[in-house]
Amino acid sequence: MSSTVALVKSMSDKLSRFVDTFLGLCMAVCLSLMSCLVFLNVVLRYLFDSGITWSEEMSRYLFVFMIFFGTASAMKAHQHLSVDLLTGILPRPLRILCGLISGALMLYAMGLLIQGGWTLIRININTTGPATGMPLWLLYAGAIAMGVFMAGCILVTLWRLLTNRPLSPVGGQH
Repeated sequence: MSSTVALVKSMSDKLSRFVDTFLGLCMAVCLSLMSCLVFLNVVLRYLFDSGITWSEEMSRYLFVFMIFFGTASAMKAHQHLSVDLLTGILPRPLRILCGLISGALMLYAMGLLIQGGWTLIRININTTGPATGMPLWLLYAGAIAMGVFMAGCILVTLWRLLTNRPLSPVGGQH
């Protein structure tokens, strides 16, 4: 293996681990903040008969972002539900063809997610959350960001499929 290829592989592995760590950290932060807000609001309501007015709305936003981060993490690690009953018995060329068709359909779905997110941003550009005052376009921008990230993961998977490389960049899953 040439030194350039080794360097690219090393950088790719480091980037992959960084993205894994980043997504995991973002999910943990969202879950922690959401749990703290809900717990604090419950305590305030029962003990002092008042609560934080924006905590329910913010918890909902944090939950949405936690789902975005978790979905992206699962896409990167090939952990989404898949049924390989048929593809498992097919010869390799047909398995590759099924993988390409599946990837194309997923790219189309990501395109719809990105397009829908963009449409919702344009519609809600001046809309804010009722309790937080947070611009709602931020939620839809998260959908676009995760759609772009997941489309990138799908493209990497398709490239690995076509070049006969393991589907997972680190660890060789599948």
